[in-house]
Amino acid sequence: MFQRKLKKDTINSVLIVGLSSIGDNLLITPAIKLMRDALWSAEFFIVIGPRAIEFAKGNPIFSDFYVWDKKTGIMTLIKMLRNQKYDLVVDFRNSFIPFLLRSKYRLTFFIKELFSDKFTLHEAERTLRFFEPYFGKCDKVELYFPLTDSEIKQHFEFFKNLGLMDTGKKIVVMNPGAAFEKKRWDKRNFIEVGKHIVRNYHATVAIVGNNKESDLAGAIKKGINDLKVFNLAGKTTFRQLAYLLSCSELLITNDTGTMHLASAMKCPVIAIFGPGNPQRYGPIGNRNIVLHTQRDCFPCVVESKCKREFICMNDVTIEDVCGAVLQMLKPF
Repeated sequence: MFQRKLKKDTINSVLIVGLSSIGDNLLITPAIKLMRDALWSAEFFIVIGPRAIEFAKGNPIFSDFYVWDKKTGIMTLIKMLRNQKYDLVVDFRNSFIPFLLRSKYRLTFFIKELFSDKFTLHEAERTLRFFEPYFGKCDKVELYFPLTDSEIKQHFEFFKNLGLMDTGKKIVVMNPGAAFEKKRWDKRNFIEVGKHIVRNYHATVAIVGNNKESDLAGAIKKGINDLKVFNLAGKTTFRQLAYLLSCSELLITNDTGTMHLASAMKCPVIAIFGPGNPQRYGPIGNRNIVLHTQRDCFPCVVESKCKREFICMNDVTIEDVCGAVLQMLKPF
């Protein structure tokens, strides 16, 4: 049941069936914001995977959220929501879940998903196009992750107490980790780039990541060996990281969800791509540089499979990244 003409004034509650990871949910925020602006008086709820809790927790877009691990099966989700009724259920997984829930309207995109461009069109724009016939044309594709005024004040004090908010110093964030380790640029390269930044720019370097990447960040901090370098891996919440990026001059990163968060916070990005497709999953915004191999197999069709042992990650050099930094920052 696909209703093109939604009676928007009758929609007071919306359930979004979101995605599993933080990065994937950030990529659907242009479509969510388009709906939110059109249905400004409605309450929004979202279903997310366990790895995306920090995307929904504290997010002012949503009145509440539900955590569902798809490994437990769809019926687990149905039982969780069976006593709820929503005016509109929107499924970003493009499954038959909406038809198992009580709702007035349902939106899912089986056919459009099947025939859409999944190689040259950015994922955020590809998804957004599904929704424009229902909620209007969007002039500019931007990722969206709002922070409240109160938490902005709290986050400022948090980083000020760490010594990161020194007036007059640029903040450069480095994200050396990635869930798929083959996407990680060599830590020795990050060390050399970090040395270059503290030597040539009036900047503080913040190394970020999750708990599992704390040792990696610590090794890079030790290698740079400068008091202006901070290891924040595993020490910030996702929303604190969002605030830090909003205050930063630059993020240097592998292909990860942090890259998409930087786009949402309008932080310029230098993204290092090996296996992957930046046309579909690269940073969004005006001030971004994507560095990648020139091999004929790029961009990857299936990034997890490689017959060349992922040698593309070695094709991006320290000189390439330092040159990109020069385009983004002014030396002191």
